[in-house]
Order: sequence, then structure tokens, then C-alpha cells
Amino acid sequence: MVPEAVKQMIGKKSTPRIYEVTRLDIRKIADASGNRDPLYWDDDYAATTRYGGMIAPPDFFGWPLKWEPEQTFPNSNELSEYMFKELTKAGYNRAINAGMESEFYRPVRPGDTLVMVSEIIALEEKVGKTGGNMLISTVETTITNQNGDLVARQRESAIH
Repeated sequence: MVPEAVKQMIGKKSTPRIYEVTRLDIRKIADASGNRDPLYWDDDYAATTRYGGMIAPPDFFGWPLKWEPEQTFPNSNELSEYMFKELTKAGYNRAINAGMESEFYRPVRPGDTLVMVSEIIALEEKVGKTGGNMLISTVETTITNQNGDLVARQRESAIH
């Protein structure tokens, strides 16, 4: 049975995080991943495609405009820290990645300013194969652009 204090975390949101996308960053991430698709490299080619110009590879949403001193990863936030502290207090003292799914709605382009907000949407206790209890957490991140258009939605699950 999920403790009441843990259930109360459902619906908690992070503060918005702002990310900026530049042409150079798109090329850097494509280079780092070995992706030679001309959509990420060649403005003239990209202009002839259905996108009408350069776009970012999927799952690249730029870099944070402001890095907090305790921010260890580009997408880390105070919500993750809060959730893991509260779950540890409740006796769930481990975290294993249980997967991520993404839905893409609009391409990300050079010059975009993106806003990311994460929300704890589910906490469900299950019995594992060895008989022990485990908690499955799901955090959803919504990414919008400078026009307020939905760009992507990502759901990350963890086993605690």
C-alpha cells in the first residue's frame, strides 16, 4: 500500500526550465551522435524538405539558459530531487530506470526557446517477481516553444 505522504506527491510540478536551441548546438549534437542527416547540417537542403529549414534531431531540446549550482544534468530539476528525498523517507531507497517514451508534435528549430515543465503523474506499488514491494513512478515532461505550441511530451518511469 502506497503511503499517503507518497500519494500526495502526485500532481506536483517542477518550476519551468528554459532552453535555447541554436544552429551550432544542433550541429554539435548531430556530430556527437554520428548523425549525418542533412536536415541537421545543410540549410540549403533542409529548405527543400517538408520542414522548410533546419530542425533538431529528436530528443534534442537545446541547453538550459541558466544552470543552477546543484544541477547535474541538463534536464535535472528540483522536482526530481524532492521526489527521491520523499521516496527515500518512505523506505523506497533505490531507483532504476524503467523506460522512457516520447511523443513529438512539432519540430525544434534553431532560434527556438523551449519551456519544460515536469509533473509526477503516477506512483503505483507492485509486488516484484521475488515477492518484494516496489514502487513505479512516472514523471511527465511537457515541452512548449516560445509561441506556446506543444513540441513534445515525455514520460519517464522508474522502479523504486
